[in-house]
Amino acid sequence: MSRYSASICDQSWVIRVREVARFFPRQDSHNTVFRALTRRISNGHENGNGFYALKGINLEIAKGEKVAIVGDNGAGKTTLLKLVGGLYRPTVGQIETRGEMVLMRGAEIGMVDELSAGENLFLYSSIYGVDREKVKRNFDEIFEWAELTSFSRARLATLSSGMKARLAFSALRHFDADIFLLDEAFSAVDRHFEKKYQEVFEQQRNNDKTFLIATHDLEFAKMFCTKTLWLEKGRQKAFDATEEVLNQYIVAGT
Repeated sequence: MSRYSASICDQSWVIRVREVARFFPRQDSHNTVFRALTRRISNGHENGNGFYALKGINLEIAKGEKVAIVGDNGAGKTTLLKLVGGLYRPTVGQIETRGEMVLMRGAEIGMVDELSAGENLFLYSSIYGVDREKVKRNFDEIFEWAELTSFSRARLATLSSGMKARLAFSALRHFDADIFLLDEAFSAVDRHFEKKYQEVFEQQRNNDKTFLIATHDLEFAKMFCTKTLWLEKGRQKAFDATEEVLNQYIVAGT
């Protein structure tokens, strides 16, 4: 029985990626309307003037699994998350998901410097589908957890990147989704808050929420993720138990 015919009977998956590739045409100053239309019609198929950011990606992720994506810069981690999240279409292959998804790229993406921190909390939460009444109920607790109680009326531009990340992460704790796609979303974490962040992820470790996280933090991957996907130059090098994959990844990098 083939790999995929066997998995058809398995209804436990919430993310399934089958022979996926994503091609990007190279941009140049001589682009024309004709070329742009040609690329759109072909959905980015290779025409001798582009590159594959991903090629030959296959994986199934079950409900409740926590999966890390590791690899050097340019390996295709962000592209894969965008494909799973629906921001990109695969050039080749098929992606299927089940459940509500949250895709976070950078902790404070979606925030506006000209607004207050409190106004941004409502805006940021609404982007991810959180009901305004729920934000109102949890407003004080969100700022208290982030240790930003005295900053709720401050203009966001006056907050440091670490403070913005704390506010975004505190809000994330109240997001209700089945699948969380995180792309180095909390790289601006300040050391003072590391323990708090770890405690939140510890609480999530054994629930039925599914996480797919692109990260350079191998210690975090070991702590939180049961499986790890290793990408190298757009190719899938390994997808297996985290300890096994990270051992291969570390050896390859030495």
